[in-house]
Amino acid sequence: NEHKATFTVLPANVIKVTFPRGMWKYKGGQYLFLCVPSLSIFQWHPFSISSSPAEDTVSLHIRVLGGWTRALYNMIDKSTEKSMELGILFEGPHGETTVNLDDHTYEHVILISGGIGITPMHSIMNSLKEQYKRGRPLKKVCNVWTVRDR
Repeated sequence: NEHKATFTVLPANVIKVTFPRGMWKYKGGQYLFLCVPSLSIFQWHPFSISSSPAEDTVSLHIRVLGGWTRALYNMIDKSTEKSMELGILFEGPHGETTVNLDDHTYEHVILISGGIGITPMHSIMNSLKEQYKRGRPLKKVCNVWTVRDR
């Protein structure tokens, strides 16, 4: 089924994609395959989910790295608001963390990422925050993020 998503151009050649979660379920750190039929019905690309599973809106942050993402960026960038609604198809969620972060085994968590790899960590951080609000005992969560100095 085709869904409607909002695509917004952000600084540093990044595209933010948002769409209503509805009844779709996923966990922090997972990814999905995305197709934008108006760009190409035959191309499906994997992207990490950056929103928390507790949020009503699913978010993806896509770095422009190749021809397909460049074409998508250019299509959105041409719009006057630098944002547009497009039909999407998605398949997933896929993957899972190698450590079960949903139980109360760990009270200290360190997340390490680089560049656009922050997106699954953002999802996990927000998921841990929601678990903490519901009573999960967390003593410390640390996020280490490296980016290139330009």
